[in-house]
Amino acid sequence: MNNVKNLRTFPGNRIIWHAVIVGIVWLLLLLLNNNIDPLYSSYLALVAMYATAMFGMTILVGLSGQVSLGNGALMAVGGYVFALTSMNWQTVPIIGWQWNAVWSMVFSGLGGILIGGIVGGLAARLRGPYLAGLTLGLAVGVPAITNRFPELLGGENGLMLSVPYPAGGYAALDSALGSSSDSSSGATVDPNSAVEEDQYAELDLSEFEQGANPDADLAPEDLLTDGDLLTEEDFGVGDQLTDGDLLTEEDFGVGDQLTDGDLLTDEDFGTGTDLAVDPTGITDAFDSGFIIERWQASMAIAVACLVAFAALNLVRGRQGRVWKAVRDDPVAAAVVGISPSGSKISAFVVSSLFAALAGAVFAQILSFIGPGAFGLGLSLSLLVGIVLGGRSSLLGAILGALLLVWLPELVDGLSGDRGWPEQITNNAPNLLYGLLVVAVVLAAPGGVTGTVRAWVDKARGKTRSPLS
Repeated sequence: MNNVKNLRTFPGNRIIWHAVIVGIVWLLLLLLNNNIDPLYSSYLALVAMYATAMFGMTILVGLSGQVSLGNGALMAVGGYVFALTSMNWQTVPIIGWQWNAVWSMVFSGLGGILIGGIVGGLAARLRGPYLAGLTLGLAVGVPAITNRFPELLGGENGLMLSVPYPAGGYAALDSALGSSSDSSSGATVDPNSAVEEDQYAELDLSEFEQGANPDADLAPEDLLTDGDLLTEEDFGVGDQLTDGDLLTEEDFGVGDQLTDGDLLTDEDFGTGTDLAVDPTGITDAFDSGFIIERWQASMAIAVACLVAFAALNLVRGRQGRVWKAVRDDPVAAAVVGISPSGSKISAFVVSSLFAALAGAVFAQILSFIGPGAFGLGLSLSLLVGIVLGGRSSLLGAILGALLLVWLPELVDGLSGDRGWPEQITNNAPNLLYGLLVVAVVLAAPGGVTGTVRAWVDKARGKTRSPLS
């Protein structure tokens, strides 16, 4: 018994158990991803992306008690940092290592921490509607900044990403054919490399310069007229082909048939010539085992599980208790030595970090980054999802992510069956979000997880606040 008790009180016991739980969930989700249709893998990637962002909302809104309408803008920060670093940097600054998507994710997280610290410092001085107004301005202002720097950020058109997918997949057709033609010489073709040579350098375009007349050197008699065109009168009646003019088997002798010996072989060509086509490049570029949706889902799942592990240790540890203390009574927390402003800033920084990582994942899923993908609607959707699932529970964040992905698909299915107009179909999810939020606030303030926990506590004879 003493050994069991010592195991429970071991300082790293909580971290070990959290690692085991997250690892098991990770493996189960990867197994599920490899055995479902690619369409459902794309849905799974979106759920993991939303869950990553809403883990930060759980800490900021649920544990810290701060209202945020700007986490979609923080996702935009992570997405744009990922795009700019992956498009413009070939090596890691100072270190000099080869650049890849992992480094872009790291810098996206650092960008989220920086912006979160700045906004959190301002938000620590505000409460209630003033805090909501600050974060609302963040949600509206950050996507609009892209229009001020169109050369760098792409403006309204955004930036198209060439995401560094694993070698052997997602290659263009011309890249695949190029790699097959170079296979005999041992050269390899990079699908993501730009074409440096001018393909039209040998063409003489001097005659087509602006103001040049291509008919300047031609005499009038050299030009074609209507009389030079062929008409039906140029062909006689007897010139038409008949069945007798067609070749038949009788026109060929027995010895005229081709045999295997008449076919050309490698020996008929010079040394070093190989007629066989090496399909290695094509099979490498189009790997039948590579499915882009499953790769995106596995990437999103990996990031979500790592974020969930960090969030679990924060929520269940000392920092989580600090956030709850400041949320419940900031004066009492200050009396015992807890800094309310420092607690609020730390919650904003962690939430911004998670949102930036989710934005980087979103950029890889879309292979595109633009202001339209990170508008005010995204921030409101994150807030709605955390309210529906349960604002103080990480499991509630996962349920909220499922609702955000499932509700639009439900509406699309209903609209297709009933023939609803497109305008109704596009706005119906927002209407459902609003109705669900009103219903949850009135009937179940703690969301799905909070309500279920309250029922369980009531059955056990315990009392607990529905918001805890």
